[in-house]
Amino acid sequence: MTAITSARGLLKSRAFQAAASIALAAALLAYFLSHVPIADIGQRIAAASPRWLTGAVALSIGTFVMRALRWTWILRPVARVPFLPSMRATSVGFAANTVLPARAGEVLRPAILSREESLPFSALLASILFERILDALAQLFFLAIALFAAPGAGALASGRVRIVAGAVAAAAIGVALFAVVWRSATERIIDRLLRVLPERFRPKARGIAHTFLDGFASLKTPRLLFLVGAGSILMWLVINVQIWCVMRAFGVDLPLPAAFVVTTAAVLGLAVPTPGGVGGYHAAVQFALTSVFHVPLATATGVALVAHAVSFVPISLVGFVWLAVKPVRKGDAAAERKP
Repeated sequence: MTAITSARGLLKSRAFQAAASIALAAALLAYFLSHVPIADIGQRIAAASPRWLTGAVALSIGTFVMRALRWTWILRPVARVPFLPSMRATSVGFAANTVLPARAGEVLRPAILSREESLPFSALLASILFERILDALAQLFFLAIALFAAPGAGALASGRVRIVAGAVAAAAIGVALFAVVWRSATERIIDRLLRVLPERFRPKARGIAHTFLDGFASLKTPRLLFLVGAGSILMWLVINVQIWCVMRAFGVDLPLPAAFVVTTAAVLGLAVPTPGGVGGYHAAVQFALTSVFHVPLATATGVALVAHAVSFVPISLVGFVWLAVKPVRKGDAAAERKP
């Protein structure tokens, strides 16, 4: 029993989780680089177009400005949050994601804003969960376009896959609207579903579920619904164009919908719990480019490396500079540790 207790304690320790995350990132990165000579990758990166890459970096910064602005709209039912505090918390949070495992910056971000603007942390955390739903739906929208329009992607998806993708998106939107319009009924349904859990787990699960529902509050007015919805679509369009610019920098002459597939692969790669998505992001982008669009391996590897750097290095620099100018206080770090 002592050995089992010790093993559980080890698995829950921050040090072990960080070490496991770094080891996983190293393994994925080694696999990602194992099939192509480093010299070939270097040649492809050296030959990349500075003009296209400059455009990609500008778009990358722009997406985080849009993300911070969208967050102020999502939080409108809670409070009128100024743009600059939202941008600071966003940039510091995403900078933390590049060095911390398990996307811990997603918790640090609402913790910072909660402390600086004196807002309830639970409501801000709910807004982050809601953001993830919006992001998933927006990218699913672009993936659906790609399945019909992108060369190579159409062959990848049968009619059934397209129908399933559309059904998933429609179901997610339906659930969101139901939760907004019939909040009380949704809570009762959740309470019934939670009865399958042991009694001691129900209060915590119920609290998480209700906090999650709080994130939908921004959909209650038509104006906020439009701003949040349109802002999400526009932001993810810019993200897709950013990836497309990197592809064009490497001479990958594919239409814009092809980038929708590559971006979706990148998002799936980021789900792997490594600091900054290292390894998972690279392997996913490499796979999409080589397997779906038959891009040469060395070129696909270069695109993956540079696309990841363009996506995360600029905002990390902004976040670390902001952190140096105005460090996170101990209370923020403590709030980040609680979940």
